[in-house]
Amino acid sequence: MKTRDQIKRILTDELGFKDLDAYKKWIAEVRPTIQPTPERIAKLSPDAIDNRAFWRVCEELFGSDPVCNVAVEPGVGKLPFAIHDAMDPNRMNLRLARSLGVTAFLDENAHERLHTLEIGPGYGSLKHYIETQTNHIYTGVDVYPRIPGVVETTAEGLIPRKIIEGERGSYSYVVSTNVFQHLSAKQRSTYFADACELLHPGGLFIFNISVETGKTPKHARDREGNAWIDHYGQYTLMPKASVLYDDLSKLYRILYVTQRYDGVFNFVCGKN
Repeated sequence: MKTRDQIKRILTDELGFKDLDAYKKWIAEVRPTIQPTPERIAKLSPDAIDNRAFWRVCEELFGSDPVCNVAVEPGVGKLPFAIHDAMDPNRMNLRLARSLGVTAFLDENAHERLHTLEIGPGYGSLKHYIETQTNHIYTGVDVYPRIPGVVETTAEGLIPRKIIEGERGSYSYVVSTNVFQHLSAKQRSTYFADACELLHPGGLFIFNISVETGKTPKHARDREGNAWIDHYGQYTLMPKASVLYDDLSKLYRILYVTQRYDGVFNFVCGKN
């Protein structure tokens, strides 16, 4: 497993990402000219690095931009506010959660004292919404906790087993916004199973993810035609909808799926 120093050397020395401006220039000038290769994919694969160290190094190098806004600006319209500090892109996560109806599901039982787990709170916009707009008991887990009371993941980027074993079957909601596209296929499958363990029967697993819709540009595909997402030089596979349906249906009833114009799918799944 690659350590912090190894990760930083790859980002700065090999890829040239010494700061956010250098990374933005790479997005504009280099990324459209290269394709994902096994070597590029393996270099910073979430399955081969300390995931906690990766995101700490990214924040150190790229400052107020947890995920580069060049990559997340909407294809239709414009951002509703300027990006000035680290909280601004995080507000976009809450905007995304609302646009996909995530908050509507939480609101349905807002008066109840239900346990809710959020995967990847970031700077806490959805956490704040849950704690101020509902009576739910909030728990968060993050690869890089930036706010108090959030549990750190394992080096593999996963929920610590002590939480799963100690709180099995006690959650009504497990939710995640703008996180699952950063996971490897192996991590994603593990989160599907772990969320199922934490939920009680009938509990809801709600998450969104970028899905392969055939619109992915050629430079984002490997030689076999598979589509990949990259952030800060880390490639993660963009799954096909059929793969997600197959994986989820082994553990859940898929209750509700919405699709945005940009290929983001939101899944609402009930534990069997």
